[in-house]
Amino acid sequence: MSLNSLFFVFLFLPVGWLLQRFVPEKGKNAVLLLLSVAFIAWGSPRDMLLILCSALFNFFTALELSGLQRRGKKKYAAAVFASGVVVNLGLLLFYKYTGFALGIFGAAQAITLPAAPVGISFYTFSALSFLTDVKRGKAHAPKDFIDLGLYLTFFPKFISGPIVTYADFEKELHGRGVDAALIETGVTRFTVGLAKKLVLADSLALTFTSISALPVQSLTVAHAWLGLLTYAFMLYFDFSGYSDMAIGLGNACGFRFAENFNYPYLSVSITDFWRRWHISLGRWFRDYVYIPMGGSRVGRLRTVLNLAVVWVLTGLWHGANWTFLVWGVYHLVLLLLEKFLFGGLKKKLPKAVNIILTFFCAVLGWVPFFSPDLSYAGGFLLRLIGVGGAGVINTDALYQLQSGAVWLALALIGCTPLLKKLGDRLKDKKAFMPVKAVLLLALLALCTAAMISGTYQSFLYAQF
Repeated sequence: MSLNSLFFVFLFLPVGWLLQRFVPEKGKNAVLLLLSVAFIAWGSPRDMLLILCSALFNFFTALELSGLQRRGKKKYAAAVFASGVVVNLGLLLFYKYTGFALGIFGAAQAITLPAAPVGISFYTFSALSFLTDVKRGKAHAPKDFIDLGLYLTFFPKFISGPIVTYADFEKELHGRGVDAALIETGVTRFTVGLAKKLVLADSLALTFTSISALPVQSLTVAHAWLGLLTYAFMLYFDFSGYSDMAIGLGNACGFRFAENFNYPYLSVSITDFWRRWHISLGRWFRDYVYIPMGGSRVGRLRTVLNLAVVWVLTGLWHGANWTFLVWGVYHLVLLLLEKFLFGGLKKKLPKAVNIILTFFCAVLGWVPFFSPDLSYAGGFLLRLIGVGGAGVINTDALYQLQSGAVWLALALIGCTPLLKKLGDRLKDKKAFMPVKAVLLLALLALCTAAMISGTYQSFLYAQF
């Protein structure tokens, strides 16, 4: 099931919300867990059984770990924690990376592997952070399976995050209050996120899909740059749209998730970019990989090594392909150059120049990210600078530019806080709420038309 489908928006969501809203307080989490299980099972009963078995394993592992720590049996506790890490990582590695590993040795075609469960990377990182926080004493091992089961399977964040720690989720598991203001915030956030996905991202996808369908040898310079910019904005509105929807759904159920995006294309450095883009993933790698390895407090060489580990893992987390590894290494190099060579120079440059430079560097990195292989990525990069291909521009590129220009202009405005600032200025006006309601209904109507026509696409980050 997808958050941007007619069935979810007009049946599963309203019925499910009413069920959890009006059951007694003690039953709310159980209802949400059942809804989450149904949400997963709708797409794949096999995935649902696998996730539930994994959740049970993590539940009993956490109880055993917590009990051993209370009794002071540190060695046994360490062994239990290690077994939990191995099992969780083992599932991720088997489903997501076995084919990649076999392909290195030329054996991938000889074996048929099962498809990876949707959202397995997000689920695994949630499970690992849970066990780690229990070991560190930052979270309590729940005595009720419903609590952990809901944390791991909660349907708004299951497919594509954001990655929420159990310690934060636990604070609102019981006795959470849901007032009219929070529900209104949730409805607004969900509707805007849905529109970002179905109206903006999917419209931009039409241009990108047309360009990416062309042989790389047939691309002009205009094709390449238009395709790159279209993908950059498409990915942003697709993923930030999903995050908005997840946060909005969480709000409507009484959960307050942290922001996952903060206008990343206005970043003044690559470091700043990764504090604004997919914030929950960056925070996860910082708290559970980078800092435990020593972070930047262990000398320059070790700092470089720690960063290298983080960015190799970040690249591979996104997919079992050399292209994602190259993308991760690319950002590693940018961060190292910024940290050790050009940091002082960048501070002297005007803010606008730093924003443009950072935007260019970040967007250029999407080439290996969307490329099916390194050969295509190399050819695409050459087309950007006019090497090979079909010249600077042709009639098809001009047509693509004309048909996608409006969506690119809207995307450029949408990735800035201009609309938010406008709304903040007007929110105290008497007519603000009626106008806001009309605008939200208009957005919902546009989204409904897209869903009815069947032109919508799955969320890009669902594959991770």
